[in-house]
Amino acid sequence: MKNFLLCFVAVCAVVLSSCEGAETVVEPKLELTSKANIRLSADSNEVVITYTIANPIADEVVSVDLVNDAMFESVDSSQYGAVSVVVTENLSEDVREGAIIVKYLSESLTVKVEQEGNSGAVIPVERVEITATQLIGTYYGDYLAEGLGHYWIILSNGGIVDGEVLPNTEFFRFDILGPLAADIEAIKVPDGKYTYDFYNNFKEYTILNLGNSDYTYVDDAGEGWAINFDSAELIVEGNRFELVALVENKEFHVSFEGDYTIGNTTISDSISNLTSDLEIDVSNCDVTLNSYGDYWLCGYCNWVVEFISKKGLTNGVYLVLDLLGTTLDTSSGFVGTYTSAGFEDEEHRTPNFGPGVFVPGVRISDDGVYMQGSLYQRYDNGKGIEQAPLHDGTITISDNGDGTYRILVDAIDDCTPAHKITLDWSGVL
Repeated sequence: MKNFLLCFVAVCAVVLSSCEGAETVVEPKLELTSKANIRLSADSNEVVITYTIANPIADEVVSVDLVNDAMFESVDSSQYGAVSVVVTENLSEDVREGAIIVKYLSESLTVKVEQEGNSGAVIPVERVEITATQLIGTYYGDYLAEGLGHYWIILSNGGIVDGEVLPNTEFFRFDILGPLAADIEAIKVPDGKYTYDFYNNFKEYTILNLGNSDYTYVDDAGEGWAINFDSAELIVEGNRFELVALVENKEFHVSFEGDYTIGNTTISDSISNLTSDLEIDVSNCDVTLNSYGDYWLCGYCNWVVEFISKKGLTNGVYLVLDLLGTTLDTSSGFVGTYTSAGFEDEEHRTPNFGPGVFVPGVRISDDGVYMQGSLYQRYDNGKGIEQAPLHDGTITISDNGDGTYRILVDAIDDCTPAHKITLDWSGVL
């Protein structure tokens, strides 16, 4: 769970430039074909993880890393397409968690494992009933899958007033694929049952796992926090929506009924709207450094450096450097040179997580206004003037030896031809 800039409602006045895509080089792709989240009893269990590799390279094999080694007794990855892991009996009364990370060259996938305590008590699931009073939606046509309509829906209980997100409010956001809109002048979500597709097969009547199908809450300070769905099902019947979503052992039952309006948006090929090279000016920013542990569930510590304008998030520069260490141990520090993780897919939605990389900026809302990863944005009175992901290049952090650090950014955006994005800053982290 990580906080983010609250741009998911007020689509800022950013005119996104369209950049021609470069030629695609076919690289090996590791894909999980079994569950990504596994729950077990307290007994000793064998877990079998299955996977496929597209475009494999001869003589290259998978390797396996474990998070919370005490949970696991043995690992067998000798059979292509399967990894067998024996989970030891949980002798404590507490639920414990671990992870199995399968790696192939620079690609990796993570399976989260939860095991019940030895008392026999099951992992509790709390039922929460919510009646939503607001529905905000955007329609993106068949941008994601030819012939299928892409709808992004936000349900809330009065969380937005006059375009402003209120503190202490909750939101349920979900991407869905269904039939194309029947009437583009009066767009409605097609009736039917939509089920959560963790693996994004881009099929009709599915809820997509693109990073913005989640439960989001805004705290009393106005900061937003997002937690992805573990599972979800949505039933649409006319103007009535019924969502059941499992989020961290809470089962939310969210209902909405009433008139609603869906906006129509055209999507650019690129996120960046830069028209020239950029040297970032953070002289009027506060800077913070945070460690989020294994936020990306990839086995490496997530360090985040944020530069936030002293005028607030709606005026000035917002810069995020999203970094992965070489281990989960925070004592190993954050000093070093980080190269771009790149992406597992051609749509630039799934970063290729690994040690010693920075997570490139990735679009979470399809208009690009809401991103995660390493990104740059500049605002003027709440309007987005500039935005760009740090798409490729390097980020170097060095210790000056006097209590300060130097950060050098030598990156590019996602346009073709690309624009350079640079930063040379020294100060206290």
